[in-house]
Amino acid sequence: MKFWEKIKNNPHLRKNLITRASVLKELRVFFSRENFLEVDTPLLVQTPGLEPYLNPLEVKFLTNRQTLVPAHLITSPEFALKKLLAAGFERVFQLNKCWRGGEPYGGTHNPEFTMIEWYRANSDYQQLMSDCEQLVHSVHQAVCDANNVPYDGWLTYRGRKINLSAPWKKLSVKDAWNQYTKLNLDEMLTTERMAETVRAMGLTVAPDDEFDDLFFKIFLTYIEPQLQKDIPLILYDYPIQLAALARAKQEDPRYAERFELYIGGIEIGNGYSELVDANIQQQRFEIDQAKRRQLGKNVYTIDTDFIDALKSGIPPSAGYSIGVDRLVMLFTDAASIDDVIYFPASDLFI
Repeated sequence: MKFWEKIKNNPHLRKNLITRASVLKELRVFFSRENFLEVDTPLLVQTPGLEPYLNPLEVKFLTNRQTLVPAHLITSPEFALKKLLAAGFERVFQLNKCWRGGEPYGGTHNPEFTMIEWYRANSDYQQLMSDCEQLVHSVHQAVCDANNVPYDGWLTYRGRKINLSAPWKKLSVKDAWNQYTKLNLDEMLTTERMAETVRAMGLTVAPDDEFDDLFFKIFLTYIEPQLQKDIPLILYDYPIQLAALARAKQEDPRYAERFELYIGGIEIGNGYSELVDANIQQQRFEIDQAKRRQLGKNVYTIDTDFIDALKSGIPPSAGYSIGVDRLVMLFTDAASIDDVIYFPASDLFI
C-alpha cells in the first residue's frame, strides 16, 4: 500500500500528520516569542560537515557555465548559522530538512529528516538546557490544545508515563559511567586505557578502533539502555575527544561543554557551547578528515569560509539542534518515524 493510500485508510496516521503541523507551528511561535530571527540558509552546499560517522548525500548539478560540479545536501545548517553569528546576528534559528545516508529506514531514522537548530550569542550550554525545557513544554501544550486534551505535563510514550513537568534530570557523562558501570571515566581518557576497559568488559576491540569507537561500545551497551526514561534527561560534559565543535570546559579541559537530551529513552537533540577558536577548530577538522580516511569514507575539504568567519571573531555562543520528527513521535506515541513524516524512504525507495 502506497503512503497516500495509508493516509486515506488510516485515521491515526492522518491525525499524526495533523499533530506534526501543530508542532512545526509552535516551534516557530516559540522562537519568535524569544526574539530569534528565522533564517533560511542553503540546503545545497559545496562543503559538507566532516563528522566521521555521517554520510552526506552527494549530488551533481549543471552550473551556469554548463559544467557538472559536485555538491552536497546538508547534514546540518551549523556552519551557515555560525557564519551569521560572525556577521553580527545574536539569536538565529532555522527549521529545515537535512539529509544523512547509510542509515537504516524506520525506527528513528530517515535519510531526509526535519531539524530545528538555534544559536545564541553571548551564551553557553547552560542557557540551552533551559531553552530545551521551555521549548518542549511549549510544544507539548500546543499539541494538547490542538487535540482538545487537558495539559497536565504528562506524556505517555509506548506505554511509559513521562513527567515533562518534573525537574529535568541532569547527569554528567562521568557520573553516568560511574552509576551504570562503576567505572571512573577520569581514569580511562586515553585510547589505550579505554581499550583495556572494553576488553575487560567482554567487548571486542578492533585494531583500528580509536577512542570514540571504544567509548561508544561501552556507552551503547551498558549505559544508554539504562538511562532514566520517566523524566527527560540531559546528559552533559562529554570527553574532549567527542567534542565535535564544542569548546573545552575551562575548569577541566579533558571534557567538553556538550549535552544531549533524552526523552523516553530517545535521543532528541545535541548541542554545546561553541568552539570559536579558529586554530583549534582547524585542527579538529583535520582529525575528522583523517578519521574519515581511515574509515574508507569520502574525505571532504574544510570549509575555509567557516574558518575565516571564526577568525573574524564570534562572541561566546551556544547552539543546539533537535530532531523534529523524533519530537513528533513522542507527542503522537508513534513507534516509527515512518508514522509521522510524509512519504518516508521506506515507501519511496523499496
